[in-house]
Amino acid sequence: MPAPWEGIGELPHMTNSAHQTASLIVAEDGLIDHIRQHAGLSEAAYRIPEDWRYRSPFHLLLAFGRRFTHTPSPEGLIGMPARLCYSNAARYAFAHRSEGLVYAEGFALTHAELNFYLPHAWVVRPDGTVLDPTWDDAPGRAYVGIPIADSRLWPVAGGGLLQDFDRTLPLLRNGFPPNALADLGRPLITKGHS
Repeated sequence: MPAPWEGIGELPHMTNSAHQTASLIVAEDGLIDHIRQHAGLSEAAYRIPEDWRYRSPFHLLLAFGRRFTHTPSPEGLIGMPARLCYSNAARYAFAHRSEGLVYAEGFALTHAELNFYLPHAWVVRPDGTVLDPTWDDAPGRAYVGIPIADSRLWPVAGGGLLQDFDRTLPLLRNGFPPNALADLGRPLITKGHS
């Protein structure tokens, strides 16, 4: 039986007129491949109790992750402290939750044409686009992650949900609580593939 993430991130046939969109999809596909590879490595590396729902944070990302498109930050937004993306994103989303912003966490491509993927957190607008309070608006950034609607899960004090063992362990055992996730972003599976 194929793994649940097989076929995720494969490119459909695209025309040259959609070059920018195709570049973004290629960058997102690279992120998804990175996540898929780590999920496979975790399966070979260690065993988990049979009653756990997910083997690793990578499996959570493959089960619940979404693709997100970066758009320019609002005028006047000053970048928050580097290396504190989890608390930056959680605090920004918390301060602007009345505008429908939610916290998201996963992996991001740092710059166009630089295949360097980092664990990262950002904010998602109601239209599913990214507002990144930590990184600048460099072109070509790609984001794949999980949008969290339940602000009680947002790591305002720092340490990501998928990076902090104490926060990750309950999610691996039980999954996300009901209604904890937001239906924002685009599915990991591209059109024409299942």
